[in-house]
Amino acid sequence: MKNLKYGLAFFFILFIYGKSGGNRASDVSSRGDLPSEPPFIVSKADTISKTIDGIIHKAHFNGSILVGYKDYVLYENAIGLINLRTNDSLSAETPFQLASVSKSFTALAVLMLVQDSLLDLEDKVKNHIPEFPYPTVTVKHLLNHTSGIPNYFNLATRYWPKNKPMNNEDMLKLLVKHKLRLQFTPGTKFSYSNTGYAVLALLVERVSKTSFNEFLKNRIFIPLGMYHTFTYDRQTMDTIATALGHRSSHPNTSLFEYDPIDEVLGDKSIFSTPADLFQYNQAWTTDILIKENLRKEAFTRATLKNHSTVDYGFGWRFKKIEGKDIIYHNGLWHGFTATYTRIPDNELTIIILNNTNSHVSTIAQQIWKEIAPILELEQSQQSTAIN
Repeated sequence: MKNLKYGLAFFFILFIYGKSGGNRASDVSSRGDLPSEPPFIVSKADTISKTIDGIIHKAHFNGSILVGYKDYVLYENAIGLINLRTNDSLSAETPFQLASVSKSFTALAVLMLVQDSLLDLEDKVKNHIPEFPYPTVTVKHLLNHTSGIPNYFNLATRYWPKNKPMNNEDMLKLLVKHKLRLQFTPGTKFSYSNTGYAVLALLVERVSKTSFNEFLKNRIFIPLGMYHTFTYDRQTMDTIATALGHRSSHPNTSLFEYDPIDEVLGDKSIFSTPADLFQYNQAWTTDILIKENLRKEAFTRATLKNHSTVDYGFGWRFKKIEGKDIIYHNGLWHGFTATYTRIPDNELTIIILNNTNSHVSTIAQQIWKEIAPILELEQSQQSTAIN
C-alpha cells in the first residue's frame, strides 16, 4: 500500500509524537513517506481531527485508532495506557489482541491454499484431518459458520487443566474424545463458531505442512509489511510490550489473567496495530495475495439449504446502515475489543483497538457518520468544479 512504509523517517516521527498520543490527520498529511493526499483531504485535516478527537474523548477511549480514506491515513492516534495500574503509555506501535478480527486472517490463509490448488471449499474436512469427528462438514461450512460444531470453550472449561497450555491439536483431541453432537445438520443454520475457525487453522497446518504461525508470518504478515503483527505465544508475550486486557476502564480494575486457550489460534490470538491492519487492506482489495474471484466469494453472504442468506461470508460480517454496505468484523476477548470496519461506498476504513472492554463498534459507527458527509461534500464540490 502506498502510504504506510515504515522507514527510519516514520520511526522518528513516531518518537516525536508518541508521548502526546500519536498522529492526527494534520500530522499524517505532512509525513515525508506518504503520498500527497488529495487537496480536499489536506484542507479538511483539522476538521476531521477535531471531529474524531471529540468522539473518542466523549467515549473515554483507551486504545489505538486509525481512519483511512482509500490508501491515505486520515487520522491515527494512540491514547491512554498499556496497563492502567502502572501508567505505561500506549504508542502507535503497541500491539493489541485482535480477538475475532483474527478470523479474516484464517479465512485468507484457507483461500490462499485454495488458490494453490491444495484445497477446495467443498472438501470434507475429514479428507484432510482424518480424526475429525464430523464426516459431513466441509471447509465452506467452517468458513461461514454453518457447520453446527459446538463451542470448544465449554469442553476446555470442563475437561482441561486451568494452567496447562492448550493448542489446536489439543482442542481437536477434546472434540474427538467427547464426541459432542452437531447442533444441526451442516448447511441448514448459522451459528457463530470459534471451534470452526480453530479447526481451520489446524487444517492450514495439515495441508501446508507448516505451523499456522509460520504460514501467516511468511505468506501474509511479511509480504504485506505487517512488522508489528504476530500470533500469540506465551514466551513471545514476555518479550514484547503488548497492551494488556482490563475488565473495565476504571483505574482500579483488574487485568485478565492467562487463559490456556489463549494459545488456540485461528479464532483469535493475533496481535497487531492499526497501521499494520491498514496495510492488511491490500489483501482484500488487490490481487497481491488472492485473485478477485476468491475475494468476491469471501464477501458473499452464506446461503443455507433453504436458500435464505446470512450476513456472514468468509471471516467477514455484513450489514447495511442508512443504505450503505458495511463490511466488518468485531472482536472481544479478555478485556480486548476490536473493530475492523470498511465502508466501500465512502472508501473508508476504520480500525479501532481497545484494552478496556469498550464498545468500539459504536465509536466506529459514530466516526463514520460524522466523517462521511465531510468527504462526500468535498468530493461533490470537487467533481462539480472539474465538470
